[in-house]
Amino acid sequence: MRFLFILLVAIVVAGVSYPFTGNFALFVEAALWIYSLVVAFLIDKTMARRRELKASVNVELARLRHIHHVGEQLPKAFSKKVDALLVAYQRKIEEEFVSHRKSTESFRALSHAIYAFSPRTRREEIIYADLLQTLQDLTLGRQKIQFELLAGLASYDWFLLMVILACLLALLFTPTANLVPLARLALAFITALVVLLPMEMLWRGDHYSAEAIRGFQDMYGRNIPGRKAH
Repeated sequence: MRFLFILLVAIVVAGVSYPFTGNFALFVEAALWIYSLVVAFLIDKTMARRRELKASVNVELARLRHIHHVGEQLPKAFSKKVDALLVAYQRKIEEEFVSHRKSTESFRALSHAIYAFSPRTRREEIIYADLLQTLQDLTLGRQKIQFELLAGLASYDWFLLMVILACLLALLFTPTANLVPLARLALAFITALVVLLPMEMLWRGDHYSAEAIRGFQDMYGRNIPGRKAH
């Protein structure tokens, strides 16, 4: 998809100067190239953020499963308590994934239950040490997920893009171009293709759709033992 987008931009940019001549055509091409590179960089930035969020969620789910399996090796009363808290924590995130911070209380309850356990044998000490390390990793992973959920494009990214876009539009529609009506129509089409389509892609990439959010929520639902996501 990214390759096709870059190829399309390259083709259009290469031919967009057709209605223009001389130095003016060079200015148009240079402005289009700058705009295209900035948009491509920002789109790649948003896609990388999405990939990182999905990877972080998969890691968190794996750690939750690990806590469940490790807890099964400890006394049954403790294991049942931990399992109930794991389910409550994942259900909370499943209900409000975007507001990931709202699961803090559920996570604290899980943490306190684990910290309150006192191993009695050497075997339990080894298992408990693994459990504590997983809990510590889970805490750091939660912070990463919360950051990635909120880390959209910065205001200065949008400001820079708007400045370049304004300069580009001013250049394309300057009265000195002296374009015939057909060329004006072609220019309007090219502008919509090269300018508005990448902007729409960038906006969609920087904001999670309801479908994407449901996908993440279902991942937590499927991770609950013995229950499918609704």
